[in-house]
Amino acid sequence: MGKALPTVRLQAGRTLLLEGPASVRLEDGEGSILGAPLFKGWALVREDRQIPIETSTGAGLEVRLGQEAKYKIIQESTIPAGWREASQIALQSPGTVVILGDVDSGKSTLCAFLANECFRHGLHVSVIDGDIGQADIGPPTTISIAPLKGHVFSLQDLRPEVSLFVGDTSPSSVSEKLSQGLVRLEKSTTEADALLVNTDGWVRGEDAIRYKVQLLSDIRPDLVLGISSEGELDPLLELQRSTALKLNRSPYARTRSREERKKAREFGYKRFLQNAKRRELRLRDVELRRFDSRQQQLRLDSSADLRGVLAGLLDDDERLLSIGRIEKIRDGLLTMKTALEDTPKIVELGAVVLSPSFEELAYAP
Repeated sequence: MGKALPTVRLQAGRTLLLEGPASVRLEDGEGSILGAPLFKGWALVREDRQIPIETSTGAGLEVRLGQEAKYKIIQESTIPAGWREASQIALQSPGTVVILGDVDSGKSTLCAFLANECFRHGLHVSVIDGDIGQADIGPPTTISIAPLKGHVFSLQDLRPEVSLFVGDTSPSSVSEKLSQGLVRLEKSTTEADALLVNTDGWVRGEDAIRYKVQLLSDIRPDLVLGISSEGELDPLLELQRSTALKLNRSPYARTRSREERKKAREFGYKRFLQNAKRRELRLRDVELRRFDSRQQQLRLDSSADLRGVLAGLLDDDERLLSIGRIEKIRDGLLTMKTALEDTPKIVELGAVVLSPSFEELAYAP
């Protein structure tokens, strides 16, 4: 990948902050990424991501930089001391931990760090990804739960055990459905010693606070961790009966532009549609409905143009099997591009409209 650098010597106690697209592997010494040991294999960094590589003993690193990738060596850890203290609390009293924070506050990074720390201490760990706009475990518009089977450099390393289709990327538009889905996922696991719930970045305004208060009331976590920089979470944290900690945002957290977040979503669609093939389903064989309606069978207007609409393909228990892009509905046949080979029980039409190359074009009315 791109330009290969001479071996980067990282002294003990320092951190290599690597911004993608790039790749890195350990040549000698010891290194870790968010508590996950770095080995001789390549660790990849996507274009819209950055990873911190730390060492307590010193390390030699082979680094390859793609176009516009960059790196820098800093004199300290990128993980705030408060995050480490929170991990100790989570280890002392394992249970359900809910992570709150604004957009790009570092929630996914904190979640990956906590997951690695809990796993390192022998706990059975599961992660719920509740960020429908910037989903890591499943595609955007979905929520997922995944067990940890090893250390991870990113939540994207996890594979979903159960996913649910919410249908939109904006939590304010589907707050009730989103909340119900998260509670369902939380109740679906009984084997996890530590259950980490990563939430969306909708935290500002009365509606957002009201939604999060209700969600926490439904989940009843043992620990609430709020990453806050301007006191935006104070009203929410003050209302909690369970242990609630206010954590600082890492000074090295990367703030992405709206366009960068859009590209991240498009990467998510493509990741789950990369092997998509054209499929035809008979409408009489499936239940067709909208993401925001419980109507048993959607009645289509003859002029309805559903070309490009993202759909969730569900089983009879309403769990996500895969996603698909609608091409047309005509003469009793639904044509779509999907990686799913089986026939779904339900086809749920979402709010997002995708191009043939799975780029976001619009949001359906």
